[in-house]
Amino acid sequence: MNVFPHFAKACLCSLLFSASASADDTSLYADVLPDDASFVRFVGFEGKDNAAFAGFTFDLIAQDAGKYIPVSASKLTNVTSGSYTTVLRDDDGTLRTINEAHRSRQSKVALLLVNGTQTPLELRLADGSVAVIKDVNPATSGLREVNPVAITLGVFAMDQQIPLATFDVALRRGQNLSFVADDTGVRLIENQFAALAK
Repeated sequence: MNVFPHFAKACLCSLLFSASASADDTSLYADVLPDDASFVRFVGFEGKDNAAFAGFTFDLIAQDAGKYIPVSASKLTNVTSGSYTTVLRDDDGTLRTINEAHRSRQSKVALLLVNGTQTPLELRLADGSVAVIKDVNPATSGLREVNPVAITLGVFAMDQQIPLATFDVALRRGQNLSFVADDTGVRLIENQFAALAK
């Protein structure tokens, strides 16, 4: 059964091939995703041209930084089809692998908090009054699907009232945003997809 979200397949089918991805000039569109596709993104790998994960070496292209790279789960070790994974690289080269929750509703906006720090985190309204995603422990992620709205959100350490970072966002249907925290700070990444890894 194909368990990865329909929006991912639709996004990828609409992408044009990059010139480096095609030796044949007649190949104009992105590859069709395999039925067992999984999705991996690499954060903190700026300046690196490749990265190893689950027994597979991924080519990293600068313009694809932070994008999910679809790959057949059969090429990876201990990775299930339809899964989403963020691989964080710290400044000292330490890698952290964080499994993500499955997105299920295209009519909603998926907000994802990826915690690559040593402290439990929450995503809240910027004034700290309402928690949107609670209790995200180190090396884990939390997901919340919400209605489209314009709002200011903040990433907070647990039991703290001053945010680590705040973001003004105008959410729209079908959009997915990740707040990725590590020792360098908090990044806001709009979820996008790169070409199929081969």
